[in-house]
Amino acid sequence: MAYCAPHGIPYSVLMGRVVGPGEPEWTEEDTALAVEWQRMQDATCSGCGQQLHESLTDDGGYETEIVRCHGCKAKEKRAEDLGKTKSDTAGVRIVVRHLPEEN
Repeated sequence: MAYCAPHGIPYSVLMGRVVGPGEPEWTEEDTALAVEWQRMQDATCSGCGQQLHESLTDDGGYETEIVRCHGCKAKEKRAEDLGKTKSDTAGVRIVVRHLPEEN
């Protein structure tokens, strides 16, 4: 659905269903999948990827880890060589994890 929904493509069509004459392009299942995908997107923070119902109310239950994407590092290094950027954080990404509640 991450590809289908933003492009307006029914999931069943992406998976090979051929829409015949007089048949609806979107099946009930396609519509349900798209609505559920959008619901999940709306419930997720676009910044950290955490569930909003938790992240908007819980201020201490998270841990972060710094990781480095070596592909992005190489790309940014190349741009730096071309004089386009100067960064000591090339390829750095911060992963956020919600910690389980302690009982």
